[in-house]
Amino acid sequence: MSTKHVGKLVLGLAVMFAATSLVPQPVLAQSKIRSPAERRQHPGGGFWANQRASRNIQHARNYSQSIQRYATQAPVIQPQVTQAESQLLGNQIQSIQREMVVIRDQNVSNPQVVEQVKAIETKLSKAADTQEMLHAECCKDSPDGKVCGDMSTKITATLDQIAKDHAKLMKTMGHEDAAHDAMKHDSTTEGETPAKSGE
Repeated sequence: MSTKHVGKLVLGLAVMFAATSLVPQPVLAQSKIRSPAERRQHPGGGFWANQRASRNIQHARNYSQSIQRYATQAPVIQPQVTQAESQLLGNQIQSIQREMVVIRDQNVSNPQVVEQVKAIETKLSKAADTQEMLHAECCKDSPDGKVCGDMSTKITATLDQIAKDHAKLMKTMGHEDAAHDAMKHDSTTEGETPAKSGE
């Protein structure tokens, strides 16, 4: 590219910059809506906890779906597989619960956020209770596949509700960027079964 072309390019950019800076800025820019770049640079209270919670919700859903498929499709259920998977599911649910406490504590002055977090915590408590029953069944010498499958399906349905509630919470807080792309992830995990010990 010659110097003449570079000079024209620079002059054109300068003219465009000058023209756009003279145009009045829209009223929207003065509102409380923050740009994605600003939200990334200054995410605000609860952003990282929301990001971790979003990821943990998806991981918990993956475990519950995996247990359901394994329990209902495997010709022989190996207790060490169901025990390990149900334990990991419980760990994920506990992680979500811890993140909700962090989010609530960081936003104690915002009653709308606190109310949404409490609703999520109620559903998490329900999922945790079902997971404890699932884990007890999974620890038996001969776990009942239908019982494990039914409880896993129930947990997945509760986690789906939690994911929707959490998406609303993040929108309320302006943390949409923290959301995990669950739809994309679901399509890549369809049909997978949990890894078996020793395979």
